[in-house]
Amino acid sequence: MSQLVRSPKQLGVALRRSRRTQAMTQADLASRAGVRQGTISHVENGLETVKLNTVMDLLRALDLEIVVRQRTKGSHSDIEDLF
Repeated sequence: MSQLVRSPKQLGVALRRSRRTQAMTQADLASRAGVRQGTISHVENGLETVKLNTVMDLLRALDLEIVVRQRTKGSHSDIEDLF
């Protein structure tokens, strides 16, 4: 499943969804990624000061990747479907 992410908050939601789908707690993910549980909470809540390396560690631990592409011009209904 792919998810459109355009903000730190949306990234946090996507990571939380993936973590829960994999039946992991924040502590489980923190252990796999080599970070503190509080860091997981910050990322999942959209804290904007999280380091890129930390995000990459979380993606690796969740077996996810980032795909960079040209931004699409979606309608309001497309954006509402994300939530």
